[in-house]
Amino acid sequence: MKERDLEGLTISVVSARIRSGEISPVELTTLYLGKIKRLNPILNAYITLTENQALADARTAEIEIKSGKHRGPLHGIPFSIKDNLATRGVRTTAGSKILSEWKPDFDATVVARLKKAGAVILGKTNMHEFASGGTTINPYYGTTCNPWDMKRIPGGSSGGSAAAVAASMCMASIGTDNAGSVRNPASLCGTVGLKATYGRVSRFGGVHGTGGFSTDHFGVFTKTVEDCALVLEAIAGYDPKDPLSSEEPVLNYSKSIGNEVKGLRVGLVKGYFDSLMVGEVKSVFGEAVKKLESLGMLVEEVSIPHMDLIPAVQTATSRVENVSTQDHYLKTRPRDYSPTLLYRHICALMIPAATYVTAQRVRRIICQEFDDTLQRVHVIAAPSVAFSAPTIEECNRGFFENAGRRINFQDVRGNLGTLCTLPFNVTGHPALSVCCGFSSSGLPIGMQIIAGSFQESMVFQVAHAYERVAGWYVRKPDLPENGTRA
Repeated sequence: MKERDLEGLTISVVSARIRSGEISPVELTTLYLGKIKRLNPILNAYITLTENQALADARTAEIEIKSGKHRGPLHGIPFSIKDNLATRGVRTTAGSKILSEWKPDFDATVVARLKKAGAVILGKTNMHEFASGGTTINPYYGTTCNPWDMKRIPGGSSGGSAAAVAASMCMASIGTDNAGSVRNPASLCGTVGLKATYGRVSRFGGVHGTGGFSTDHFGVFTKTVEDCALVLEAIAGYDPKDPLSSEEPVLNYSKSIGNEVKGLRVGLVKGYFDSLMVGEVKSVFGEAVKKLESLGMLVEEVSIPHMDLIPAVQTATSRVENVSTQDHYLKTRPRDYSPTLLYRHICALMIPAATYVTAQRVRRIICQEFDDTLQRVHVIAAPSVAFSAPTIEECNRGFFENAGRRINFQDVRGNLGTLCTLPFNVTGHPALSVCCGFSSSGLPIGMQIIAGSFQESMVFQVAHAYERVAGWYVRKPDLPENGTRA
């Protein structure tokens, strides 16, 4: 096997070849480590590489598999982990200066479950500072570049994870999603990105201050929908260390892959998403909806009466919950935050308790409206991000231009890059971003598939059916062979 072969590998395909002995976990891990060393200097997807431990774990996997102790489809599969998830003995920075030297003495539950499944962890991926933004332009660890165009951002806050999967620098990655931080970079980098139902995946071991207690989710990046289902099976389930995790039974999600979708109903939320989409995203998303119809799915408009209140509810909820964990550092090390994040936290401290409580009352109404809608339709389809990946320069200046119109990344509602994704952090419903096409300049665009609570099987069923008929997953970024910028 050669390094270029990594681009075509998926977990669902390579797992069987590992089990049969056709592919060696050590050989596979060595190839991925080599690719990381070649590409990371230009993409900056990883903050920390765990080469020695990864090779040791790969050797253990190989010995176990040869002796007939195959643990399952993730045994010997190379992963990366976002750097706000605790990894025992490995630096976990949360993309911050404050935690630049922290080495936890425990693993986050998702990490522990991956290790139990036999996965090989290659390293920790770059991210937005304390997961508080959507660009992965990090003042302390550098900017992660988009593999499709290195002058552009990968999205965020899990930008390093998305870039690593898109560039075949790992087979899968775990990220976190407080307002779209998995689905946003998945869309901009052309990968699959899942935020499962709130409580489906334990949040124990996430760095406090990198997501609101009731809006944050741990999520999965993979190249295909089937791979995503396999990973969720391994990391989902109740965890006594996380009292907000659910005891809902974990299903065999991969069983839904390939099931018929003809006759299923798809809802399009009237008004909200249409007003957000910019330029080619609207036409590409429209074509994706037509593709769903070509599969025999029935498309209808649905209405969420209080949709326009969602950004305000998200802000009043997640920022208050997030800053509540930062009291010690704000008092002792305020200048070790970037100015942007410091003043964002100061603003969050000034949100009155009455505002937070009112937000929760409105939130309950919105959740009920979505629950009622998802009784009438099987899934909702929505754009993942309103635009394709902007340039780093555009992000630094705060706006881009489209058809002669200036579009600011921030408006009174918040960050334009998360307005499509954050509704489902407020409601907690499962949402998956799948590539639904490319812009005229070759940049990926994503579509979300959303279903009722704990209906991940339905999400996988529909997303996989679309993925296979559309075929966008076979396109790969054209990266330099020599590891230098084009």
